This record gives sequence, structure tokens and C-alpha cells, in this order.
Amino acid sequence: MYMSDLTPIEYNGQLVVDSRLIAEELGVQHSNFMQLIYNYQTEAEQEFGIYLFETDKLKGRGRPQKYVLLTEDQSNFLLTLVDNTSQSVKLKAKLVRAFSQAKELLKAKFSASYWYKRLGLAMSDMDKPLQARYFCIYLEMMRFFNELEVRLGYVVPDVNLVTDEYVIPDVSIGKLFNSWLRDEDKTVSIELARKVRKEFLGSEEIVDFRDAANLKAGYRPAGKNNYELVKYNHVFPKESHPTKNIHPVNSYPNRYKSIFHYYLEEHYIPERCFSYIEKRDPDGIEQIKLTLSLMPDNAKSALSKTLAGRFIQNLLPPGK
Repeated sequence: MYMSDLTPIEYNGQLVVDSRLIAEELGVQHSNFMQLIYNYQTEAEQEFGIYLFETDKLKGRGRPQKYVLLTEDQSNFLLTLVDNTSQSVKLKAKLVRAFSQAKELLKAKFSASYWYKRLGLAMSDMDKPLQARYFCIYLEMMRFFNELEVRLGYVVPDVNLVTDEYVIPDVSIGKLFNSWLRDEDKTVSIELARKVRKEFLGSEEIVDFRDAANLKAGYRPAGKNNYELVKYNHVFPKESHPTKNIHPVNSYPNRYKSIFHYYLEEHYIPERCFSYIEKRDPDGIEQIKLTLSLMPDNAKSALSKTLAGRFIQNLLPPGK
């Protein structure tokens, strides 16, 4: 893994920065910066903890490169050993700001995760609650997002704390799932979709949940399956929805739950979800990449068989 900006990332609950990034910012060869690290390793580790050495195994680029994931104290100590040139002074100030901002993000992430607030609020409305014998896409997605946290240490935020962009994939999943049931998803074979409907629903016929308001062409009637849906009130946190945080949302009869799981595991998670998250929370993807880079091969192999593995399959080595 190699990051392109001086951005500390979280590893095992603490923030670290890549020694290669510091060398790049200093305008020196990484090998020279590593020599400085080795020269004062005893003093640094006695005062600030053991260095976390890593090796970047890049095929076709000669010998693997050794680098260090430095804590804030370790990196600050090393920079005191560097001459105060204009470049190094700028770097010291930049590093202080970077760690300060990263600590605020980390604090917000773990002390008041938007996603956990959603979990606590989503089903709290009693005027139109989620009824028995129906399921909602949000709760079904919680299984997947819980696995991302447990296996990869990644919590999906409701809002990106840097860009303020919404990260609410369950809304787009519902639209894509409905499009797939109508044979309107051009990325999936219609023949395969019909075969799957036959297997899970007993018929190849398309399923159309659209209501009349969402049909743009004139005054077309609602889709033939719209009557099966029941609206419930989904409650969002005020942080992400300050003016209107209660929204009527579709719930589906439980007979569609198995085919939804099929769609989620075979199409949405492996084909669409990664790009959705990467666009809206790139720092989170960088954290996942770091976690994978530190994971032994046998753990990666086991991970590939999980939902989380389906999500990051393009990051795993071939065959894993």
C-alpha cells in the first residue's frame, strides 16, 4: 500500500503515518530517512514505543521495500533530528495539522458514529412502524455493514465528515434491486434474472413495485406488484437530516427476502458497493487497504469467502 497524501490513518486504535510519505515531503530518499530511523531506533522505541515495520511486496519492482508506520510521537521525534530547512519546517507544521484533523475524525467516528445513531433511531417511529412479516432494506444491510466493522474495522458513516456527502447506500440499493426485478438493469443478463425469479419466486415474470408517482410517462398506473408494499416511517439522525428526518420508506413481504439476499450477495456487493463507498468515503477505503496489507495470507483466504470479502475482492490477491 502507498498513499499519495500526508494523511495519518487508524491502525489498531491509533493513528500512524507512512515513513515513505514523510521522506517524500522532506524531499529525501526513503532509504536515507530509514537510515535515520535505524540510527535512533533504540532511543525512539524506549520513549515512544516499538516501531511498526512493514514490507511492501510489489511484483516486478525489484526487492521488497521496508517502511515504518510511525505514530505521532515517533514521527515528531524523528523530525526533531532533521535540520530546520524551510521544507522541514513546513512539513512539521503540516504533520501537526494532519494528526490533529485525523484525531478529530477518529474521535467523531468512534464516539458518535452516524451509522449507530441510525440503528438506534431507524425503527423508533410508532405512527407507521415496520410491520411483522415484512422486511426493510436498511436492516438487511446491517448484517453486511456489521461484518465490515468486525472483519475490516470499517464503520460506514451516514455522512462523510470531510466532504459532508451523504453515504446512505440502502437508498440506492432499493432502486437498483427494483430495476433488476423489472429486467431494466443492463449490467445483468435478463435470462439469468428470469432464472433467478423462477427459482426464488416460482415465476419468471418481472416484479414491478413502482407507484404511480414514480412513473414519469403520463398517467400510467402503478406497477402490478405495488399493492404488496407497506410504507413504514424511517427515522434518520438530525445530524444528517436537520429539517426533515422522518421519511416513509418501502417494506417488502418476507417472500422477497431470499431473492433480495441473492441480489445483494451476487450483484450489488461484488459489482457496485465498493465504487459507491470509494467515491464517498475514500479515507475509509484507505483504512481497509492498510488492514489488508497487515493481514496474513491465510486470513485473507478465509476473508474471501465472506460478504466482506465479496466487497473487497478486487483488493485481494488473485485466487484469494
